[in-house]
Amino acid sequence: MAPFEELQYLWQSQTALTPPRADGAALAEAFRRYGRRQDIFNIVRVALLAAVFANAVVSTWRRPLVLFAVTLVVLCGALALIAQWRKQRAIARLEFSAASVEFVRDAIARLNAQRNPFHTREFVILFAAAIVGYQLIALAAWHKMTLPERWMAHAGALAGPGAIYMFGRWVRARRWKADCAPLVGRLRGLLRTMEERAL
Repeated sequence: MAPFEELQYLWQSQTALTPPRADGAALAEAFRRYGRRQDIFNIVRVALLAAVFANAVVSTWRRPLVLFAVTLVVLCGALALIAQWRKQRAIARLEFSAASVEFVRDAIARLNAQRNPFHTREFVILFAAAIVGYQLIALAAWHKMTLPERWMAHAGALAGPGAIYMFGRWVRARRWKADCAPLVGRLRGLLRTMEERAL
């Protein structure tokens, strides 16, 4: 192959794997809107965590074990929220003006990971803290309970985080379908187009 033909082939290959400028700009704007929605949800979560903590300080300051349990859960919740928020902000800042096939695949993988973030290290720590915290709260009320009531309190303290986990997964699935599924659909369409051009 002549040098000019090699250059032409390389140029065509490169342009085949790059989305049109208009598609890249539209996708970038869609991802920015996704980021703004996540910011709103996360600001509401921060406000709720702050309200729970303030209420715990006011209502349980004479019960140090309960206050410690609530503080543990709130701190671990804040860490999980910050970690998740950072990932969402990174997704929202993706730039598609010169995206490659691998870049688009990575963006799809990042969005799919948002479907169930509860298996990340931060959320595992949060659920462990919730189980410990609920057990400590049950333990703080032991002196008022009979033995069967103690067993019931600890069983409920185990079931509570499980119920919260299941509810969280249900909410996350619905939010993923509303927020991420349309973006994944657009990216898959873009990926098909880019792969077809590369053939």
